[in-house]
Amino acid sequence: MFARTFHPDEANQAFTTGRLLETGRYEYRPDDHHGPTLYYAAAALQKATGHDTLASMDGTVLRCTPLLFALLALTFGFLTVRKLVKPAVGKLGGWLVPVLFAILLGTAPLFVFFATDFIQEMLLACFTMMMVWAGVGYFHSRTACHEPHTAQRKPGTCALLFGIAGGLAFATKETSILAFAAAAFAGIPFLAMRPRGMNLEGRDIALAIAGFILTAVLFFSSFAANWQGVYNAFIAAPLSYLGRAAGSAASAGAADHVHPWWQYFRWLFFANWHFSALPILALFLVTFSRRSFVHFYALALFALYSFIPYKTPWCALQLLVPLALAPFLVPWTRTRSVVALPLVALSLAANAIGDVALVCNPDSKEIPYNYASASPEVKQLAAVVATAMDAAPSHESPFIAVALPPADTWPFPWYNRPYEPQTGYWTSFDDLKRLAAGGVKPTVVIVPMTEGHLVQPLFPHLKNTKRFYMRPGVRVRVFW
Repeated sequence: MFARTFHPDEANQAFTTGRLLETGRYEYRPDDHHGPTLYYAAAALQKATGHDTLASMDGTVLRCTPLLFALLALTFGFLTVRKLVKPAVGKLGGWLVPVLFAILLGTAPLFVFFATDFIQEMLLACFTMMMVWAGVGYFHSRTACHEPHTAQRKPGTCALLFGIAGGLAFATKETSILAFAAAAFAGIPFLAMRPRGMNLEGRDIALAIAGFILTAVLFFSSFAANWQGVYNAFIAAPLSYLGRAAGSAASAGAADHVHPWWQYFRWLFFANWHFSALPILALFLVTFSRRSFVHFYALALFALYSFIPYKTPWCALQLLVPLALAPFLVPWTRTRSVVALPLVALSLAANAIGDVALVCNPDSKEIPYNYASASPEVKQLAAVVATAMDAAPSHESPFIAVALPPADTWPFPWYNRPYEPQTGYWTSFDDLKRLAAGGVKPTVVIVPMTEGHLVQPLFPHLKNTKRFYMRPGVRVRVFW
């Protein structure tokens, strides 16, 4: 999975991380990228492994960032299941059930794919799982408060951790708001059913709110270096979110991702049987309980995501996690175990088939999560450019001229990062005409395939040419 060609979004996120590495600054803007947690985590990991510039950044280390949070998400899930589950299969079941959960979710092809995808999605899944863990710990600690020799401050600690987890989720991606809304909707009936004496303490609510606000402000302000980021996050950004969620053409790129309401069902269950999560869905339905918060949370979240026209397959990760978690949070009686355990075995077998397919050909278009992805040929294009730049005499000040629509440029800049200081980006062929009129002679020129025949009349010193796919359906031509 580490060998998979960088997605355009991954490359874009990587460049933001590179700027943070080199300048030490990050400024949150609601119209560009998501929250800053991914960049700070990735920059810290790059520095820890000896990479402190964009040119020296390591792609494998970058993808280890979401992988670490994937492991952390599984840990939070394991601890949550371990605390809640009360199986009727002896002491062994108290460990077996959480282990089964961790293996089931950790081997799901969708989870495996995005565990090494350098975008915000896995971090968001981790922090929402942390919220579930802290919430469960809070209610358990409130019960423990009435027992002798139990620390009275523990509920407040859990409430604070819950708020911090929510702040981290919000500082990761705007779709955390959907998780909050689904949790509020699903939680209403369960608060009404809580045991007597289990009212929420005002102090604990205040601690949770304080944890949320302080964490979010800390990250969006770039650790007090950019207070405009706080305004953008809490006031300016919601308008941008609404436009994107509605698929408005005014929201850059959003209209390209408008899909019908059933699209998440297709990506998760019906796009390709090698990667289908249907066994997990069956397990979810078989274990459904009217007293299970996570079951209702999963349904509410699925409804919200399906209602919004803007849809991408990486958002399906937020739906898969509660689908896989819910079955393990209800009591596993003998009767339920008889039905659930075969479904777990079937799910694990299905996961193994999908994982083998992912590893064997991570760039395959048969993988439903390879959406709006780049062509592997972009690496060959970058290799040609590097060869041409290395062969050019240094006294000629070699440089690269790229004249492509912005959406068609990525992920080339990532693979071209050693030569980024010597690269100019333009969006129209008229810009190249002006270069030629000024007597400029670029070492390499990259243009859309449809404009390739116009290059050599402008730059007759470029004797070689080759064609590459930047993305499926997007072909470019390089001259050197």
